Amino acid sequence: MRFRLITKNQFQLKFMALILLSIVVPVFLIGGCLYYLIFQILAEQLGIPESIAENLNPVLYKVNFLLIVGLPPVFAVIFWWALALTHRVVGPFKRVEEDLRKITEKGEYSIRLKVRKKDYIRPMAELINKLIEKLEKR
Repeated sequence: MRFRLITKNQFQLKFMALILLSIVVPVFLIGGCLYYLIFQILAEQLGIPESIAENLNPVLYKVNFLLIVGLPPVFAVIFWWALALTHRVVGPFKRVEEDLRKITEKGEYSIRLKVRKKDYIRPMAELINKLIEKLEKR
């Protein structure tokens, strides 16, 4: 069982950056568009007088406060989710790589690849273990 979520692997870092970008960029784009829609178009297109527009300033401050307070926890959850997801995908590759390195460098064909039952690469690891068994018999 693996306990380290960060494997110091370039594959994990790239995969995590891809996940974070695919979540954070749309959030900022949609948030910015909604922000613009609410405060710019509403005031200009509906012809709201300046006195009423001044009354929108408290709403603007509340929205800004909610964004400042609400976004950091959201980004923390997104970061944790990305870390857990990349660990789930990259972790087994790291373990298989370490086991294969032991087999090839030391020539110990008694070593088998160890993966968890729910790992995505389990079928591949089982095939490699069968191959190692055949090599060991020779």
